[in-house]
Amino acid sequence: MVDQNKVQLTQAAEFLHEPERFELEEKDLAEYREYLRVNELGLAIEVLEGIAYEHGAKSGFWRRLKKAAETMELQDKVEEYEKAFHNALAKNV
Repeated sequence: MVDQNKVQLTQAAEFLHEPERFELEEKDLAEYREYLRVNELGLAIEVLEGIAYEHGAKSGFWRRLKKAAETMELQDKVEEYEKAFHNALAKNV
């Protein structure tokens, strides 16, 4: 299950690093990558969340992060990211 969690987190992080969707410096993801490397997935998801709130991530990111939270069985985060998804979606309209 850890591998699936890493895949979900990596997919969310990649969404943050797509210049046509989101502008982010490479160094902003360094802390996340270190946590992922040492298998601290709870800390990794928190770092991605912080970056997303700080930079105003789009709805697609939140959908991906929600999937990661689901696979990690973080129900409180699933609900939080669902709200963030809808908030970001409303801004895109």
